[in-house]
Amino acid sequence: MHHLDLRPSLDTRPDPAPLAAVRHVLDGLFGTPTPSHWDDVRYIVVGTGRAPLTEEERAELGEAADRMPVFG
Repeated sequence: MHHLDLRPSLDTRPDPAPLAAVRHVLDGLFGTPTPSHWDDVRYIVVGTGRAPLTEEERAELGEAADRMPVFG
C-alpha cells in the first residue's frame, strides 16, 4: 500500500494482485466486505487513513463508517 503514496509522482498503474490482497486484509479488519463497487485504491487509501470518507461513502456504510480507518 505504500507504493500508492508514490504512484501520482511515478505515473504508474498499480498491480491488481497486491491491491486484492490488501483489500482482503482490510475486509477482515473491518469485519465485513465493503461494497464491491468501491475501487481497490480508494478503499485502501480510506481504510488506511490516507484519505477521509466522503459524505456519500459515509452514508453508504452507515454506522460501520465509524470503524474507518481500520488500519492507520
